[in-house]
Amino acid sequence: MVLSIREYDKLHIREKRDLTRNQISKDDAAVLQRLVIDDLPVFKWGNRCLIAQQWVGVIDLPEYSIEILPKLAREIENEKCRDILTRMLLVAHQSPSTRKLPGSVNSKKNALTEVLISAFLGALEIYIKSGVLNAYQKVQNNIDVVKGRIVFSKQFKQNVLSPTRFYCSYSKYISDNPVNQFLATCLSQMSCISRDNDNLRRIRAAEQYFEGVQILEVRKALNLKINFNSINSSAVESYNFGYMFLSCNFMTVNAGGIAMDVMLFDMNHLFELFMFKAIRQVYGSKVHYQSGNNYLVHSVDSGRNYIRLRPDIAIYSDSGNYIIDTKWKMPISFAKESDIYQMNAYSTGIGKVERVFLLYPKTSGTVTFSGDYLFTTHAGGNRNLGIRTIDLELCTNWAAFLNEIKALFGEI
Repeated sequence: MVLSIREYDKLHIREKRDLTRNQISKDDAAVLQRLVIDDLPVFKWGNRCLIAQQWVGVIDLPEYSIEILPKLAREIENEKCRDILTRMLLVAHQSPSTRKLPGSVNSKKNALTEVLISAFLGALEIYIKSGVLNAYQKVQNNIDVVKGRIVFSKQFKQNVLSPTRFYCSYSKYISDNPVNQFLATCLSQMSCISRDNDNLRRIRAAEQYFEGVQILEVRKALNLKINFNSINSSAVESYNFGYMFLSCNFMTVNAGGIAMDVMLFDMNHLFELFMFKAIRQVYGSKVHYQSGNNYLVHSVDSGRNYIRLRPDIAIYSDSGNYIIDTKWKMPISFAKESDIYQMNAYSTGIGKVERVFLLYPKTSGTVTFSGDYLFTTHAGGNRNLGIRTIDLELCTNWAAFLNEIKALFGEI
């Protein structure tokens, strides 16, 4: 069974578990409160409850799963919310030039994990239909005929008493190459995690095409040096989905003797990376992510700089620089003071700034103060601040979403 909640929702702690009422047992709470990522808790203690934090994703426990979805408007159903999150993940983990999103992702599955596995399998099945890649690999073997070149250092060590054997280095056309090793490792990991019968059936069907291919440790698979070209390009999409799956905060945690499979994403980071990729598709290579060599404070005595300014998104144009900072927040009456102070620092501390923008997700609250403003100044000249909200529901229609970005920021 899957218990779906949103960021900052409460899991009530009672004597007995009742998932239909968002109730967990004391034993459940004792396990979940130990879950920490990057020194930050996934849940915080409340009054007889645990409160989900900024992490979204899936926690698989032995008897049930907890799915944490983004805190969007309550009228957005879980299925739609899951679809939005999936699209954000796919865009954030693809190259900036990727424009085509898969239309076959099944967001009706029971949890985000299964949705991502389904996305990977869809791309992998296309790769399999095009023919599983075989490639020439350098191998060294002790054989009874000369093939390639003799490795004399090993020949003298191993065959001094066997004059009919030759230790050779040669190229062999095999399926056990880095691309297939990576994909086989993904299948192996997913077969242990998935609880969806359809996904498991598709995994078993795909595994037969990778018989004899070495399965690696996850860390080794992620560190494989794979160069894509016209020969192996059919594997790019499945590789990207697989890399996203293996490299996200996926881990098996043992808390109180109970193993949990955990795949969680920090929504603050996901939102900024997703918006960078989307904005870059609209405005091209002049869009940069967390770049810049500007500082807010300069020491007169030592000449040393302090407090580096690194906005989420910078757009460098001939007419001036545009700064966009994303905020995964839902303020009600106006933007947070700390956010305004930060934008004021960007406006004065970064050279040739034409305009700075705060970008929030669109909700009934944030839309009320979306607009154009001026920083109050007594030094002369106007400094512009734009507050914008983006409708994430549109991201499931990618063309409409890119048009929304153009409408928000205009011609740059």
